[in-house]
Amino acid sequence: MKKLTLLFTILFSLQLFAEPQHGVIYVVPNGTGTGASWTDALGNIQEAITLARTQDPSARKDVWVAGGEYEITTAINIMDSVNVYGSFAGTETAVSERARPENAKLWEFSNPTVLRANGSRLMQATGNLDMETVIDGFTMQNGNATGSALSTSGGAVVVRGKVVYQNCIMRNNAATGGGGAAIMTGGTIRHSLIENNTQTTGANGGGGIFANPAAGSPAYIENCVIRGNSSTVRGAGIGVQGAEKTYISNNEIYKNTSIDGTTFKPGAGIYSNSANNVVTNCLIYNNTGGTAVYYNGGNLYNNTIVKNVGGVYLAGNAINAINNIVWGCATDATGTTPTSITGVANSSWQVKNNATYNPIPTDKNWIIDENIQFSSNVSNGDVPEPAPGTVGSGPKFLKTSNFIGVPVTPENTANLDSVNWMFNTLSPCVNAGATVATVIDDFYGSNRPQGFPLETAKFDIGAYELPYYTVVAGEAETANGYIYSAMGELLAENFTQGFAKGSTMELFFEPAEGFKIGRAYYVVSNDGGLTFTGEEVDFLNELDQDLFWTTQVNASFKVKVVWESLTALKNLNQSDIKCFSTGNGIQIQGIKSGDIIRVYNTTGMLVKELNASGEQTMIPLQQGMYVVRVTDGVQKVVVK
Repeated sequence: MKKLTLLFTILFSLQLFAEPQHGVIYVVPNGTGTGASWTDALGNIQEAITLARTQDPSARKDVWVAGGEYEITTAINIMDSVNVYGSFAGTETAVSERARPENAKLWEFSNPTVLRANGSRLMQATGNLDMETVIDGFTMQNGNATGSALSTSGGAVVVRGKVVYQNCIMRNNAATGGGGAAIMTGGTIRHSLIENNTQTTGANGGGGIFANPAAGSPAYIENCVIRGNSSTVRGAGIGVQGAEKTYISNNEIYKNTSIDGTTFKPGAGIYSNSANNVVTNCLIYNNTGGTAVYYNGGNLYNNTIVKNVGGVYLAGNAINAINNIVWGCATDATGTTPTSITGVANSSWQVKNNATYNPIPTDKNWIIDENIQFSSNVSNGDVPEPAPGTVGSGPKFLKTSNFIGVPVTPENTANLDSVNWMFNTLSPCVNAGATVATVIDDFYGSNRPQGFPLETAKFDIGAYELPYYTVVAGEAETANGYIYSAMGELLAENFTQGFAKGSTMELFFEPAEGFKIGRAYYVVSNDGGLTFTGEEVDFLNELDQDLFWTTQVNASFKVKVVWESLTALKNLNQSDIKCFSTGNGIQIQGIKSGDIIRVYNTTGMLVKELNASGEQTMIPLQQGMYVVRVTDGVQKVVVK
């Protein structure tokens, strides 16, 4: 499952494409120009950054780098407020014009700029910067952490305070210190793919990223996919320590391995070894190590931690572990010994509203409240005769992986591409979470909490909040028909209901005497149910013969009905058209070929619709009373 959230799209369109205010220095492969235009471009990225930086501080330029491969033999030094954008075709006049494949992720471009290391790391900042500086749209690979700053750590990049790496790929880099792809002493990595990087030897770990922020310079790792990384020390996906907070949010962390030979090491997904960090809305699945998450202080909120070799270990500093799912994890890939949340004793820790297979320990003096326990570590559905105190089911995810730990076969890898860790409406995790004031959205960027009415809504457990949609239906007292709920309740005009995503909704439609349904449709809301001005979707043909409509709710919409009079039209027998019963149907004479014939039952349900084949048309019908409409005429006919 590689999905982009609505939040990604908003950031993509509103924040990530700020255009340069003071010009651009251009770079193309093998360029020999001055950098003044695409046709007069430089060929060296470092020269372009230096040229852009020498401008007056209030008029520094950006650097645009065309797609292609660039060999880096000495780490590129980024400079304060010189933004560097890659992956241009070499004709663009705006950053937003960079081409992307269809359905591309934010780090995917049609003309990728690839920085390939030859004996060095790729990029670095030698100290914190004074102004935010953005590096956007690069593929960085084969770095080896050799540079003039923090040598042996940060295989691809060194990230400092005020530096933002976004829309990048960091792949196949290595470090013996900390951070196979990146070492962070502050700054931000967001909307990026961190894959297949390695870290060995050094005590800090961090196969993908090692965050060690200095006081006053927090680090942010947001909306990234972190996969296939390895460490022989700890923290195969992300390793954390430092004097300042690291915020890890809305990341997908999977297929990482924290192992030295045959010895499992802690933190296959995340190893956090400092106080006051925050991990929120992350998917941490199918990693292999001694633990999936090793957490030594801070807040662990609304994460989905599943199918790992290794569970969650809480150690050391003050911890709040709230609203997390820890399920399907075991001490090895066989799944023989399940594991969930464990750790050391501490009377001040809050471990609340989590959903696990193993019960939350009661011998650690933790403050535990409203945790729920699944009946099975294997079954994702209902469990017959569940053990006392359990919820009788698994989380009811939409699609789980069918193995534990990292994939070891092509079939395992293919299986991971289709997983979906959102749950359905029957999950025991729905509305079972605690309110956490600092968590305002979920992995997709949907608001928390979701529910109807919103005033009574509760948080869901895990990285996802099951969406609720608004459905408006009901007619005014003066209308020529009625809409009822599935319970037979007459719905007043603009009656509003809330339905969880995927819920089944049923409505019944009743025309007033002398009327029928001419059209039934709904109007989609494009703003979460505030207004209804989107696509119109007809559903008249989905009504059954008794005028019941059953549908799954996967959007907010407003139901509308056009009631048509059965008597406002002239009788067909007053025209040249003759309409009569034949005993096994209805015969129509005097009609023009191609005219539309509609036949309704007495409740107004459309039974037949066809085009006349000639002056005489026969319509086979069962016994009953029907209303036949042709052009501007109508007639009741009884088939005996």
